[in-house]
Amino acid sequence: MKLKFEVSNEIKQCLNQIDSLAGIVTTNAAEYLDGPPIYDKNSGTLDYKVAATHFEPDGKTAFKGTYDLVMSSKVARCIYNFSNAPISAVVSITSEDGSSNVATTVVKEDSGWLSLSAYNFTYSSPVIRIKLTGSPIPAMNSKATVSKPVVKKITCIKGKKILMVSGTKCPTGYVKRK
Repeated sequence: MKLKFEVSNEIKQCLNQIDSLAGIVTTNAAEYLDGPPIYDKNSGTLDYKVAATHFEPDGKTAFKGTYDLVMSSKVARCIYNFSNAPISAVVSITSEDGSSNVATTVVKEDSGWLSLSAYNFTYSSPVIRIKLTGSPIPAMNSKATVSKPVVKKITCIKGKKILMVSGTKCPTGYVKRK
């Protein structure tokens, strides 16, 4: 069963900046929020609601939940106004009664994608809360000066051929002149 959702204007603006897949959410919940996590301005978190029976069919074993979010790093940076510095995250699971729910969480950023996973949490209807952290985009300062990057040049030799190269490594077959 899918629960109704509305995407905030902040997230809509970020989604409109890309022309490809923004992300994917998967869960083993029987009920879930259809769409992206909801951005909570007050807490600065992305919240996702899921629900399922508390026990397996045997009535004794707790049903363990899974949740995976893979989001474009560009979209995440836009939502939170982060620079291109690495993003890290804290994933927390809060039970219906407000208590913390212990879960195994995995967070990584690789190849333009931010992956967040939570496993082994218990159901009835927990809220999965994701708090991303990163370096904010610095405010523009009118006094800021742009310095030219330092380009290191080296001399490379191959037999009688001498080659000037920008960088720190000579092309294949050449050796760096000492």
